[in-house]
Amino acid sequence: MFKITHGMWAGIILTFGVALGAKLLTPVLPALGSETLAMMLGLILGNTVFRDERWHSGIKWSEKYPIEVGIACLGLTLTLGTIASLQWQGLVFIGVLMVVTIAFVMWIGQKFFHVDQQSAMLMASGNAVCGSSAIASVAPAIKANDDQRRTAVATVSLSGTALLLILPLIAPTLMQQHDLWMGALIGGTVQSVGQVVGTAALINQDVVMYATLFKMLRVILLSVVVIYMAHLATKNTPKATDSKQTFGLKIPWFVMAFLVAVIMNTFLPLPHVLGQFSHQAASFLGVVNLAGIGLNLKWSTIKASGIRYLGYGFVTIVFQVLVATSLIYLIW
Repeated sequence: MFKITHGMWAGIILTFGVALGAKLLTPVLPALGSETLAMMLGLILGNTVFRDERWHSGIKWSEKYPIEVGIACLGLTLTLGTIASLQWQGLVFIGVLMVVTIAFVMWIGQKFFHVDQQSAMLMASGNAVCGSSAIASVAPAIKANDDQRRTAVATVSLSGTALLLILPLIAPTLMQQHDLWMGALIGGTVQSVGQVVGTAALINQDVVMYATLFKMLRVILLSVVVIYMAHLATKNTPKATDSKQTFGLKIPWFVMAFLVAVIMNTFLPLPHVLGQFSHQAASFLGVVNLAGIGLNLKWSTIKASGIRYLGYGFVTIVFQVLVATSLIYLIW
C-alpha cells in the first residue's frame, strides 16, 4: 500500500518540495493560500520543467497516499458529537444524491453522448462515489477494458479538478457562508477524497471537517455500488453468468483509522497538543495532495478525454451541483 520503490523518490521529493514552496510563498501571497499556490505551481511545473516520465510514479504516490494519512489524522480533531451534527439529513442527502447521480449519468451517457454501457457505468460510479478509486473497483466487476477505464478516469479527474477550482468561488454564495452546507456541497459532489479535502481547504478548515464527513459516507457505500454495477452488468450480459465473483464489504484503511481516531478523541483524555499536531499534519498533507494533483494533471489528459467525454463530464458536474444545492435547501 505505502511501498516506495527507488524510482519514486524523485517524484515524491518534487511533490513535497512544491508543497513546501507553496507554504513559504503563502505570506507573500496570503490571498491565494498555500493550497491554491501548491496546485498552481504544480500545474505549471508539471507541464513544463517536470514533464519527464521519471517523475510520474512518485507524483502519483504523493497524490494518493499522504492525503489518506491526513484524513486519518483529521479523526483526532473530531468527536462523535461533531459527526452527530450531520443528523439524519446528512444520510438522506448523500443517499439520494448518489442514487440520482448514478441514474442520470448512466441515462444521459447512453441516450445523448452515445457511450457504451460499461463506460456509462464507470462514469456513474466515479462521479457518485470516489473518482478513480471507484472506477478501478467497478471496472473488473463489469469487465470493462483498459481504454474504457482510462478514458473514464481521465474525464472524472478533469471534472474533479474543475470542481476544485469552481466550488470554492461559488459555494460561499450558494450556501450563504454556512460551513455545514458548503461541506455538504463539496463532500457530496467532488469525486476523489483528495480533491474533496483540497477543495474544502480553499475555503476554511471547518468546511474541510464537514466535507470529509460527507465524503466518508460516500466512500463507505462504494462496495454497495460495486455489487449493484456487477449485478447490472451480469443481468444485461447473459454469458457473464458463468463467472462467479463475490464482493465483500471493503472499507479503506483510512476510513477505519478516521473512525477509530474519532472514537478515541471522544472518550479518551487525549493531550491537546496531539489534536493540534494532527490538525497541522492534515493541513500540510492536504497541500501535498494539491501539489500532486497539479503536477499530475497533463494537457495530454485533456486530449485523451476528447470533446464528447469532456462534454459528458461537464454536464455531469453541473447536474450534481444543481441537485446537491436543491437537496441542501430542501432538507436543511
